[in-house]
Order: sequence, then structure tokens, then C-alpha cells
Amino acid sequence: MSLRRKRRNRYKFTEKKHSKKGIAAFAAALAILAVYFAFLFLAFCGKGNLSAYYGSAGVLAMLGTLVTLVLSLQSMREENSFQFFPRLALLTSLFAAGCWIGTYVMGFLL
Repeated sequence: MSLRRKRRNRYKFTEKKHSKKGIAAFAAALAILAVYFAFLFLAFCGKGNLSAYYGSAGVLAMLGTLVTLVLSLQSMREENSFQFFPRLALLTSLFAAGCWIGTYVMGFLL
């Protein structure tokens, strides 16, 4: 008698699909984080003396993080979809929002 368990069929057939909104929100959040780190690099290279165009682009990127937050929350409510990308998009969007908002708060306080 063997101590091994009998192999069972481990395939699970499901109707679930990956959320397209979740994937789009994750891609947008990654793009916004890339813009954030690029602006941060430019600000350090320019010793904090960037033009107002960078500031206005930063405000638009900060608003973009709010859009990705809403999109990721909408994708989490979708039925019959895997939750990997919506959760990843939500975490990435929250991190990006924290970066942008923290930078602006520090800019006003310092």
C-alpha cells in the first residue's frame, strides 16, 4: 500500500476571465508612476527649478491617479472575473496617489 494520494483531476473549468478594466487600470497606474519618477528625476537634476508646465502636467497626472483608482474599483466589482489585476491595479494606484499627493503636500509645507 502506497502512502501517496491518488492523483485527481486538478483542472477547474470556469467562466471567469481576466478583467479588461483591471488590466487597463494597472497599465495606466504603471504609466503614471513612470511619469512620477521621471518628474522626480528632472526635479532633482534641475535642483527644484522646473517650469510651470511640469507642475501642470504633474497635476494632470495626479488627477489621472484618481481616474485609475475609480477604474480599478469598478473592475473589482465585476462578476465572473479573476481579481488579480484589479487588486494589483488598486495597490499600484494607491501607491501612485500617495506619491503624488505626498509630493504636493511636502511642496506646500516646505
